[in-house]
Amino acid sequence: MQKKLHLFINCFIISFFSFAQSNKLSYEQDFTPVFLNKSGDTIHSALIGGLNQPQFQTVDINNDGKKDLIIHDRSGGIILPYINDGSNNIYNYKYKPEYVSCFPKMSNTWFLLVDYDNDGKEDLWTKINYKATLFKNTTKTGDKKVSFTQTSPHLVAYNFYPPPLDSNTVSADNTNVPTIADMDGDGDVDIFSYQVNEGNFLIYRNMTVDFNLPIHPPVFEIADWCWGYFRDTGTAGYMTYPCTYKIYRKHSGGSSLLWFDNDNDGDLDLLLGNAGKNNILYLKNGKKDYNLLYDSIIAGDGHWPSNNISANIKTFPAMYMLDADGDSIKDIIVAPNQADYSYTTQETKQVQFYKNEGSNQIPDFKLKNSNYFTENLLDHGAYTAPVLVDIDNDNDLDLIIATNGDNAITYNYNDRLVLYRNIGNKSNPIFKLEDEDLWGLSKDSIRYLSVSFGDLNGDNKPDMIAGNYFGSLYFYKNIGSSATWAFSTPITNYEKIRVGERSTPQIVDIDKDGLNDIVIGEFQGNFNLYKNTGDINTAKFSLADDTLGNFVVNEITNYDTNNIPIYYWYGNSAGAISDLDNDGKYELICGGNEGKIRVFRFSTYNQAKFIEDTTILYDSSYMRYGTLDFGTDTKPTVGDIDGDGIKDIIVGNDRGGINFLKGKVVFSEITTSIKVKKPLIYPNPNNGNIIFINKFSNEVLNINVIDIHGKIIHSEISNSGNIHKLNIEKYANGIYYIQTIESNNSSYFSKIIILK
Repeated sequence: MQKKLHLFINCFIISFFSFAQSNKLSYEQDFTPVFLNKSGDTIHSALIGGLNQPQFQTVDINNDGKKDLIIHDRSGGIILPYINDGSNNIYNYKYKPEYVSCFPKMSNTWFLLVDYDNDGKEDLWTKINYKATLFKNTTKTGDKKVSFTQTSPHLVAYNFYPPPLDSNTVSADNTNVPTIADMDGDGDVDIFSYQVNEGNFLIYRNMTVDFNLPIHPPVFEIADWCWGYFRDTGTAGYMTYPCTYKIYRKHSGGSSLLWFDNDNDGDLDLLLGNAGKNNILYLKNGKKDYNLLYDSIIAGDGHWPSNNISANIKTFPAMYMLDADGDSIKDIIVAPNQADYSYTTQETKQVQFYKNEGSNQIPDFKLKNSNYFTENLLDHGAYTAPVLVDIDNDNDLDLIIATNGDNAITYNYNDRLVLYRNIGNKSNPIFKLEDEDLWGLSKDSIRYLSVSFGDLNGDNKPDMIAGNYFGSLYFYKNIGSSATWAFSTPITNYEKIRVGERSTPQIVDIDKDGLNDIVIGEFQGNFNLYKNTGDINTAKFSLADDTLGNFVVNEITNYDTNNIPIYYWYGNSAGAISDLDNDGKYELICGGNEGKIRVFRFSTYNQAKFIEDTTILYDSSYMRYGTLDFGTDTKPTVGDIDGDGIKDIIVGNDRGGINFLKGKVVFSEITTSIKVKKPLIYPNPNNGNIIFINKFSNEVLNINVIDIHGKIIHSEISNSGNIHKLNIEKYANGIYYIQTIESNNSSYFSKIIILK
């Protein structure tokens, strides 16, 4: 019955018709479930997936004349659009994933929004396929959202003498962050970037004004290999005038750069963050002070800002200048730019907000928040692997999340479990953070932890197995009670099971013989099946299939410019096996390094190949069915968290957070259409307390009131007369559906609107 309710609601009830139909499952990103922190405060952005290396820029996304916020995270190249709701303070903007499709997919790189053609619209600069490129903002009046058009496959620079910097492409390494501004005051924007393979800072000067060319497209030349006459000598040091011939200003490591005029003297000063370091270096340009021919660094501050609390980010800080609080004065947001674990990487509480208490001409930056924006997120570091399970036997699902706990704290050597206990109920879940090291599992020093629960010794209590970096399993026997779980010291190298690196186990009776088996994902992207050959009291496992379903996660990640598939050599497969549509057959819901969630159908576990269903996941970002993108290293878990009879999916990822996919039933096909006389509901819209139902007969009907989410909120039986009165006094304003069911089980639906 519940499926039929959702079917009609999602198809926008069609009056005076009944249908024979085929129902279809659909999953769509949803943000309804409530999450609380330990203090009981609501985590307002609990389900956006977390942040690791966020980059902050502003642009008018929905073309309403107000600047919105766009966050790009290096981890998986995720785009997070936030719409300005009128407050002009980015802290209060609303997350709107439907605008993701406006932006190109960027993978582990930088991006900047800078207007190059002076049309008042920010253009997008980034790297695609390892080449710096420019996307022109082509939004037109009346458009509902921003649009970008790539100007060319890559940005080109001319005048390539002398070698070895004789490339015809603008060099701006993926790892580093360049800065783009009008360096020479001639009305067009220039590029300042660090070229990692040469150890040089390069100026790509825009020559469109100099050569009297149209401002579109921009034309660059390599103008200077030693901008500023300085050398970066370490954490907080620099050396002036080190390059007599202005060639090869050497630098070790990476750099994030930000040009801005700090003293209103008409030349650009520089903020610089270094790979492996946690401070920001400020360098003062003395060109105008001393009437010099070239930009020249004359002073510096090794721990910017020295007149306040200095920036301190682990590691490789990057700086983003924008008006964050709506006062028309540009502030600075600092966030980590470290994209791998070659250095310690801060993954929680890692964004610092420096408010400009001065002016745009003479700024004065003061630290106001060291947990800016991230304090509203559910974020536990990186590599989250969620599990839905009823941990306290109260008939609702709780959420356990395996995570690294933040590399800056744990160094990825003692992962732990985080518990969000459901303090609501089966129909209205409220997940509250209760424990950030559940059962003290961090003491076992497991890397890349993932866990699964199931009875493996016949005592009717869920035991726990844990996967790890080395591909083996840990077994934890449940020595607690059904309502209070506790676990013994683990048995390592359980059953001598060993797959490839990063084992992700799931306990499931895949062959339905009454014994729990184990399915394990791994580094190379395949799934391994270990069948239970023991008995109900003593589990024994033997490898039955090391390519379960005959598919590999992440085998093809992309296509090159010649449309040739790019193969990847690892997949980090992780799966959840469940009967999503209650047809008696399992589905394998899987994630992996590619950052997507896929659904594979199979009738029996040993069929030759599992079949992918690409019609079940709905991507609201692109308004299409397909495979959703959550970044990288996705790990799904399945369970009906709201008691509507339809299983939902929670997804972990490498950004330390989770995403939620709400399961629903949609209308898939109409096979017949028969004109019938259905009950008449009136008055509609209704601003009173009674709705009348004219049944046109004396038949007694079953009546259900259904809310907009498809849940039955009231049921009653009609009287035997033609007219039945339905009391709606207790219902809030909104849209509802009235279902009337005849004795032959024919159902009719009517949409009603309550406006009191």
